[in-house]
Amino acid sequence: MTNKVRDLVCSIVMLVVGVGMFVMARDIPRKIESDVGSGYVPTFIAICIIIVAGAKLILTLISKDPTINKKVPPLGDWFGGIATVLLMLAYMMIFEKVGFIISSIVYLFVQMMLLSNSENRKPVLFAIIAVALPIAVDALFAFAIKMPLPVGLWGF
Repeated sequence: MTNKVRDLVCSIVMLVVGVGMFVMARDIPRKIESDVGSGYVPTFIAICIIIVAGAKLILTLISKDPTINKKVPPLGDWFGGIATVLLMLAYMMIFEKVGFIISSIVYLFVQMMLLSNSENRKPVLFAIIAVALPIAVDALFAFAIKMPLPVGLWGF
């Protein structure tokens, strides 16, 4: 498989995922009519996925870069991809029980460590990001949107 074929397949798959996510997110019912609604964030993310995948598809199709036809190793980054999917499944399974903040901290840290290589692995920076980002998102949802996220067993 060449880089071009890989990029085309990935772009098309992500376009399908984005459109599917958009359609499903539109069906999420609103509890309060004046509220932004539970479907707002998934709809926004779906639109972002569609835009990025569409842009990647167009850029791949018009690319004149000679390295785009270079063959990629058969296994490539399969480990990282499969591990990411398994990590996301684990995150979804513990999300309600453990709560947003703790499950997100663990998920983000492990995901960053998994996808970094020995040259750019910075555990201290990853830990700071993994702690700060979920706390900021939780505060945004709790105080600005007035829609608290799951707190889990420990109450945060």
